[in-house]
Amino acid sequence: MTIAIVIGTHGWAAEQLLKTAEMLLGEQENVGWIDFVPGENAETLIEKYNAQLAKLDTSKGVLFLVDTWGGSPFNAASRIVVDKEHYEVIAGVNIPMLVETFMARDDDPSFDELVALAVETGSEGVKALKAKPVEKAAPAPAPAAAPKAAAPAKPMGPNDYMVIGLARIDDRLIHGQVATRWTKE
Repeated sequence: MTIAIVIGTHGWAAEQLLKTAEMLLGEQENVGWIDFVPGENAETLIEKYNAQLAKLDTSKGVLFLVDTWGGSPFNAASRIVVDKEHYEVIAGVNIPMLVETFMARDDDPSFDELVALAVETGSEGVKALKAKPVEKAAPAPAPAAAPKAAAPAKPMGPNDYMVIGLARIDDRLIHGQVATRWTKE
């Protein structure tokens, strides 16, 4: 059997991503999907993931392909993979990633090779038609010496105040990770 794949997304996209990839390649085996819909929480997602895993052959490993780094599908999958060998979570799932990953499984790659392929093809699948590719700048040389640590801040007095740039108010504790990325300074 091949390395198992579970697709996880916000909304109802996961099943449609799988259906699109299967339209191109034919039906895929050892694949599951979960959708994260309004009213659900992290525990519900973990239950859904575990239900999918129970249907799959996980003996060669499991790739969770999720939509957003730090989102609920990512966080729930991360809790499952944290102490398991040959389990990994990859964020940014797209059709090129799915198609290449599914096709590569036929060649029986190592787990690490399949992870690297999924990340590479997912990135390469994002392009603009008319925009010219941006040349990557050479990395700046490392500084000669590490800067000195700043002095500790003084304690606040009773009439002092802090400026809060970002507050997390989601009482379900599921969307704050994503929202922090999409806020402007």
